[in-house]
Amino acid sequence: MTENAQNAYLPPQLFKKFLHKYNNLKELDQPEEETVMLVNLKQILEDARIRGYGVGMFNTFNIEMALGVLEAAEETQSPVIFGTAEALLGCCDIDTAASFLVPMAKKASVPVALHLDHGYTEETLKHAIEAGFTSVMYDCSTELLEENIARCAEMAFYAHERGVSVEGELGHVAFDEGGEGEYKGYAYTEPMDVKEFVEKTKIDALAIAIGTEHGVYKSKPVLDIERLKEIRSITDTNLVLHGGSGLSVNDLQECIRYGIQKINIYTDISIAASEAAYRYIKQYGPVIDKISPLMREAVKKVAVQKMTDFGSVGKAMR
Repeated sequence: MTENAQNAYLPPQLFKKFLHKYNNLKELDQPEEETVMLVNLKQILEDARIRGYGVGMFNTFNIEMALGVLEAAEETQSPVIFGTAEALLGCCDIDTAASFLVPMAKKASVPVALHLDHGYTEETLKHAIEAGFTSVMYDCSTELLEENIARCAEMAFYAHERGVSVEGELGHVAFDEGGEGEYKGYAYTEPMDVKEFVEKTKIDALAIAIGTEHGVYKSKPVLDIERLKEIRSITDTNLVLHGGSGLSVNDLQECIRYGIQKINIYTDISIAASEAAYRYIKQYGPVIDKISPLMREAVKKVAVQKMTDFGSVGKAMR
């Protein structure tokens, strides 16, 4: 109701009093807005950086993995990051992943970001943003520094206008997600490049290469913690560790202590889910409705342990 609705039966002063009461009653009649827990990556990582804990990004391209990770996060009250990667889109495309991950994140009881990891093309990243992802990684790490800066800066400008966070990478972690694909070489992050890269791109998170790899480690990794310390002394941006699966608890916690906020996990939950399915099939045969909950529970168990190791348990509560 507006003042245009005033008629001759109410004097102006009485009408204004009536209008004020009407609008107040109308506001009381409105249902309370539901708190939406889908947030962007920066919102989650800024809290982790300030309070000194790590947050897991778990690749969750099917419903069993997503449910397992979300149940772990809600049970432990941990902030969490759902993810997939361009190399995994053959398992589940962007639109299909968004169709179940976005609603799950919105209805969660803990903060959840939805991240596209290792996106290699502008088209793929923009598609993810349009589909509802709240964070994207533009992986131009094999390009020359100037080209990496130019592409990430352009994507950050585009994404930030839409409330979406951007992760970039300096240095290069070998292999694609899960340790598959062609070996792409390893290049440690050069600390001397960090300040220029972060300032010119305005990214929200920086993936660094300090000795980790994607996939299953064939030998014990040796992490360059001194390099991590130097990078942290140069920038206060959020730092990301790829290839978190297979690292010891001591290694993970040391990385978090010296500046890592986001730890990417795929291989550990992939193996757990696959082995749960394999054990059942070997003993009882292929029965999908029996296998599915076992896979979910296996993923949840691993995710709970990771969240405990990362120090994120209880951090969703303020």
